[in-house]
Amino acid sequence: MTTISDLSRDLIGDILSKVPITCVGKVRCTCKQWNASSRHRIFGKAVARQFMGFMMMDFKVCLVRIDLNGIVKDEEGSGPVSIKPIDKLNKIEISKVFHCDGLLLSTTRDNTRLLVWNPYLGQMKWIEPKTAYHRLDRYALGYDTNKKSYKILRFVDDAYWPTPLFEFEIYDMNSNLWRALDVTPDWDIEFFRPGLTVKGNTYFFATQKIILDEGEADGDVDDFLVSFDFTKERFGPHLYVPFHSRLHGDTVVLSSVGEEKLAALYQCMDINMMEIWVTTKIEPHAVSWSKLYFLAVDKMVPLLSGSFFIDEEKKLALAFTLDTLGRYKRAYIIGEDEYFKQVDLGEAVLIPDDDDYPYCFPLVCSYVPSLVQINQGLVLSGKRKER
Repeated sequence: MTTISDLSRDLIGDILSKVPITCVGKVRCTCKQWNASSRHRIFGKAVARQFMGFMMMDFKVCLVRIDLNGIVKDEEGSGPVSIKPIDKLNKIEISKVFHCDGLLLSTTRDNTRLLVWNPYLGQMKWIEPKTAYHRLDRYALGYDTNKKSYKILRFVDDAYWPTPLFEFEIYDMNSNLWRALDVTPDWDIEFFRPGLTVKGNTYFFATQKIILDEGEADGDVDDFLVSFDFTKERFGPHLYVPFHSRLHGDTVVLSSVGEEKLAALYQCMDINMMEIWVTTKIEPHAVSWSKLYFLAVDKMVPLLSGSFFIDEEKKLALAFTLDTLGRYKRAYIIGEDEYFKQVDLGEAVLIPDDDDYPYCFPLVCSYVPSLVQINQGLVLSGKRKER
């Protein structure tokens, strides 16, 4: 009689590859072999053909799977792209999602709570603010490479409306404490451009800080990457980017490539050009780049506040954003030989009280499973009012 423990590792991998990441914790308890194979099935051949990650769409966290082998062959549209809401978070409205080393950091739509979640282990933790969170907060999740302790960077730098506000704080998940940081930035990071964490450190696309007494900038300022080193708890120097983006009209979006590389998608509206660059070296004080020539196309993607990912082996890029009118969710597929296809993901959720961004942009992040235990010593879920 054949039992579960008699099944081959490859067959177990095929079975587990069909199980959502958020349900893996339940099947891990089946037997020791399934527990050992659950992480292998995510890294191994069973899912080498798939991209798996999480997406924030319509203020809900969704699991996204993409069939990388079949995506170009699909003629009907959305067949290779599977997006399913996470039942466990269905009652929570989320506005941002960040990934680092198997952990997800999410912010609620009302800007009152932070949630750290390990989907693989099924552990969650609410992070209480030191005083209060702010609607213009930017966040990053990383870790100290010496101690492998996880930390959250929170900052808001707004010199204009309605009143100037300047705060930089860091939260240590081991001590459950916030501490103020002494930072005097000479750069600006746009609110709709989130950072990406690679090897424990977070990188942001930034521009030279300009304080204007009146009028607007001429659209031509220095641009670069700036890193936050979670080990030293400080920002690094300006890092070179292989393009020059103006303040108005051009688009720059960052993405991670596996756990070791950073990618940058650059679009110049004036000459109808799009480029994708990938780092060949990335450290808090040094960076070098290589251009992906096989993904060069003469079409534009409306990526003002969207996200993208690439698969170098399959020579594919997928961008998730809204259409040019900002009303419908789209996935844009870019491949070799100027391959370009649009996938309709439905109508976007309207935000009636937001004049700048009246619809909810979809944001996708890749995911790598982790055995990191979230410190459960202090689990606070009480709300604080937004400032």
